[in-house]
Amino acid sequence: MTNGTKIRRTEITIETKSLTIIRINGKRQTAFCECCQKVVAAFAPEQVAGFSRLSLAEVCRRVEAKQIHLTRTERSAALICGNSLEGKEN
Repeated sequence: MTNGTKIRRTEITIETKSLTIIRINGKRQTAFCECCQKVVAAFAPEQVAGFSRLSLAEVCRRVEAKQIHLTRTERSAALICGNSLEGKEN
């Protein structure tokens, strides 16, 4: 600050939000999620890897870390709980 000049500082905060809508052709799968305690939309791990742009190994790691929920159908097929994917980023 020389010659009586004051330095001004301006701070700008920008908030962004995104929404991902997943539509899959064909029959919609549902399963009961033990963590959510309700019937949810469910996706095969390969589908989750595809639309989230993650490797299948990363999807499995997140299941093991309990960041996303693994559900099973009556036929014992392993599926990912759609509710647990909400708000998750790559």
